[in-house]
Amino acid sequence: MTSKRSIFLFWALFLVPSLIVALLALRLLAHEQERLSRSALLSLSQRAQAVADTIHVTMQAVQDNMARSLLQLPPTTRLEALKSWELSNPLIRNIFIKYQNKPLTYPVPGMGSTPEERRFTARYEALFSHRLSFDFNEMMSKNETNATAAMASEKKDLNNFNELGFNTVPSEKITTPDGLEDKRTQPVPGAKNTLLALSRSPQQAMPQQKNFPGPGQTLSMSPEKIMSEKSGWIPWFSENRLFILVWGQQHKKGPVYGVELELMTLLSRLVVDFPQLDDDNIALVLMDGNAHPMHQAGKLEITRGIKPRTSIAISPLLPHWSIGVYIQTKGLVSTRGFLYISRLLLGIFLACIISGGALLTRMTLHNIKNAHQKTSFVSSVSHELKTPLTSIRMYAELLQSQRVTDPEKTQHYLSVMVTETHRLTRLINNVLDFGRLEQGKKKYHITSFDLLQLLNQIIDAHGIRIHNQGLKILFTPATHENNNFTINSDADALEQVIINLVDNALKYAGDGNFIEFIVNMETDETKKQLILLKVCDDGPGIPPEHCHEIFEKFHRVDNSLTATHPGSGLGLSISRKILRDLGGDLELEPGPNGKGCCFTARIKTT
Repeated sequence: MTSKRSIFLFWALFLVPSLIVALLALRLLAHEQERLSRSALLSLSQRAQAVADTIHVTMQAVQDNMARSLLQLPPTTRLEALKSWELSNPLIRNIFIKYQNKPLTYPVPGMGSTPEERRFTARYEALFSHRLSFDFNEMMSKNETNATAAMASEKKDLNNFNELGFNTVPSEKITTPDGLEDKRTQPVPGAKNTLLALSRSPQQAMPQQKNFPGPGQTLSMSPEKIMSEKSGWIPWFSENRLFILVWGQQHKKGPVYGVELELMTLLSRLVVDFPQLDDDNIALVLMDGNAHPMHQAGKLEITRGIKPRTSIAISPLLPHWSIGVYIQTKGLVSTRGFLYISRLLLGIFLACIISGGALLTRMTLHNIKNAHQKTSFVSSVSHELKTPLTSIRMYAELLQSQRVTDPEKTQHYLSVMVTETHRLTRLINNVLDFGRLEQGKKKYHITSFDLLQLLNQIIDAHGIRIHNQGLKILFTPATHENNNFTINSDADALEQVIINLVDNALKYAGDGNFIEFIVNMETDETKKQLILLKVCDDGPGIPPEHCHEIFEKFHRVDNSLTATHPGSGLGLSISRKILRDLGGDLELEPGPNGKGCCFTARIKTT
C-alpha cells in the first residue's frame, strides 16, 4: 500500500506542474500568434497606406499638370487646342467652354452635339446653369488640408523623380519581417510616367506666339493677371458614380473651360502602385465610393459579405475611394509555421516528460516486484535448504546412535540421506548458476556426447523418485534414419536443465499418472537440425494467468512458505537461459490430450 501511495503522490507532483507548464505555454503561444497576426495586419495596413500616399501624390501631380496646361492654353486657339487634346489623349473624355451668363459655347447645346456630349451636359447641369459656382469646393476641409501638408515632402520628391522621366514597376521579390511577400520596385519607365505625360497639354496644342510663352518659358503677364487665374478639380457624383472635372479660368471675366477625365484610363495608370502579393491569405483591394472592388492585389478570395479588416482613404481628390485590407491571419505562412513548430516542440516536451515519468514508474514497479520476489526467494531458499539438512541430520543421528539394527532400515536411511544430498546440491547449483547467469560469467564446456545416453542415465538415477511419487516413466525416442543423437554441447548444463524439468514435473504432476520423455528431430528455418526433448505430465497443469510468467526469475505459482510444492522459483528461468545460451530454447505447451503441461527443450546439435 505504501508503494502505491508513493507512486500516486509522485504522479500528482509530476503531472500537476507539467499541466500548468503546458497550459501556460499554450496561452503564450496564443498570445504570440495574436501578436504576429496584429503585426501582419499592421504591416499590410502600412503597405496600403504607402500605396494610398503614392496615389495621392500622383493625383496631386496630375491635378497640377492639368491646371497648368489649361491655364497656358492660348485664348485665340483655345477650342482647337482642347479638341486636339481630346482626340489625342485617352485621359480626356470630354471638353467644355462656358462664358459667364451665356449658354455653353462647347459642347453645342441641343441636337448639334453627340449623345456622349449631351450626357456630359446633363451630368454637370448644376454647374453649367450657374446653380453652383465652379469654385464651390475651393476651400478644402481641415482633414484634407492636413493630409496635403503631410504629403508635401513626398510630392516634392515625386516631382523631382518625374522630372527624370522615370516611374516604378515591380522587380525583385522580398520577404518582409512579418512573413508577407512583396515585390519591391525600382525606377524604370512605366505607366505612372505616361499618366503624368498625359496630364500635360501636347506640344502641338500650344503653338508659339509672341504674346504667349512656349513650354518651359515663363508667362509674361502682370501680377494682377496672374492673381486672377483660377483652376479647380471637381469630384462629381452622378448616378452614384464618380466623375472628375478639371477647369481653368485665365482671368475673372474670361470663360471657364476644362476637361472631364476618363476615369478608367486614370485608374489603369494608378494601380501600378499596388504591390504584387503572392500569399493566398492577404489582399489589398481598391474600392470606389460604393465599396465596389476596382482592383485587387493578392490571392485571397474576396466573397460577398466579407468586410476588410481596415480601410485606408486614398485621397481627397478621389473622395470615398479607399484601399481595403483583407487578411486571414490563421492561414499566414509566418503565423502558421510558428504555431505548428511551437505546438510540435511543446508536444515533444510533454511527451518526453510523460514518457520519462512512465518509465520511472515502470522501473519503480519492476524494482518493487523484484524486491518482493527476492524477499520471497530468500525465504523459500532458506526453507528449501533447511528441509534436506534437517532430514540428513535426523537420519545421520539415528545411524550414529546405533539404535537402528535392521539392515533394511539402515539402507533406507542412507538412501534418504543421499537423495536429500542430491536435492541440496541441485538447489545450491541453481542458486550459484543464477548468480553466474545474471552476471554473464557462466562458462560452458562444449563436448561431444550422445543425448539419448545422457537422458537414460538421468531417468535411471531419478527413477526411484519418480516411482515413489506414483508416476510411470514413458520414454518415446524418435525413429531417426541414423538414430544418431550425438551433439556438441555442455553435458553438465543440459543435465541440469533436464533434472530441473523432472523436478518441476514431480512437484506439479499432482494426481497424474505418468511422466513422458519424447525425443524428436526438427529442422529450423535455416535448415539446421534441432533435437526436441519434451518432458510431459498429465497433472493439473499451469493456470493460464501464469503461463506467460512461468519463466521469469523468482516466479512461483504458489509463493507462500506453506506451499505444498517447495521450490525457489529459479529452475525454469535458469533452464531457459542455459538453453538460449547454447543456441536453443525452452517453451511451454499443452500436455497430452489437453491435460497437464509439456515443456519442450529445443537443443542445438552443433
